[in-house]
Amino acid sequence: MTFAVDKTELIPPEERVTPRLRRIGVCISPNMSLSSVLLACEPLRSVNRFYQQPAYEIVFVGLTREPVASGIGIRVEPARTFDEDDEFDMVVIASAYDQAAAYKKPLHRFLRRHARRGVDLCGVDFGAVFMAEAGLLDGHRATTHWEVMPAVTDRFPRVSFCDDVYVIDRKRLTCGGHLACNDLFLAVVERQQGAKIARFVAADIIYGTARPGDTRQSNPLSWDPTIRNPHLRHAIDLMEENIETPLPIPEIAREIGVSARQLQQLSRQHFGETLSNRYLDIRLNAARHMLMYSDMAITEIVAATGFASASTFSRAFRKRFKTTARAYRRAFISRMARPYFIEGR
Repeated sequence: MTFAVDKTELIPPEERVTPRLRRIGVCISPNMSLSSVLLACEPLRSVNRFYQQPAYEIVFVGLTREPVASGIGIRVEPARTFDEDDEFDMVVIASAYDQAAAYKKPLHRFLRRHARRGVDLCGVDFGAVFMAEAGLLDGHRATTHWEVMPAVTDRFPRVSFCDDVYVIDRKRLTCGGHLACNDLFLAVVERQQGAKIARFVAADIIYGTARPGDTRQSNPLSWDPTIRNPHLRHAIDLMEENIETPLPIPEIAREIGVSARQLQQLSRQHFGETLSNRYLDIRLNAARHMLMYSDMAITEIVAATGFASASTFSRAFRKRFKTTARAYRRAFISRMARPYFIEGR
């Protein structure tokens, strides 16, 4: 393709370089998020467009070479398989969350093989989960999609999970997926090609200013952009950070610097319920995600969400979701749906 304007002319002659070709292996699976795959690849493709020669070669890798159907049905054909020995400069894991052992074991071997070679490993969306399963995030900071955060935080205690949109920690890169892929890979382009080219790429994909990695993910199950009162926002943050050992409301009020009565009044005004009920809702949401996205026993979930007994948890869960925890887990497994918003909220 010929451009009306040579984009390389935007760089002073003394700063122009011939790009080093980097091979990027992108691991794909059935039901993967196609948006996460494309938004990770597009900044790299834009760099190629800028140089008008390959700076990045993107290679899709799968369990077999058979076409793989994404979550919206569009098929992507892998060029390599996990068992084939290949050389990559970076491996991106864009696989969907729930995969059979027949998929995960070869993927884990593939990831460990490249980790031993010192290759950058990048998990987008749920990709960090596969990295953690392979033991490749131990001792690292990482992030993943907010949807599975409660489950992975408890399941992988050696990983410092956070709710940043993306994290770069040494040779491990992770992001929450979707638009966060643009933010992460613009940062990758800046590290590898320089700030000027990163700005050109952002303009080329009409993205504007990329978010810093430590921007917090927006979780619609608990985060509410209409909460303008700083005391109430601080209270919600404290409750989200203290699920396993819930804080008494008076202690939350003291931490914020207001009275418990004032805090309860703010909660009734904004939520139409007491702060205690809101706290219970946050803990039940965390339990619900552990049921969906982990194999934790219900007794373990009870402890991880701060309930004094299984019977107390069962009553609260049934009242909130109109079913038992076991039935909820069975129903989710049977349909493998991803309920982004709580029923009735």
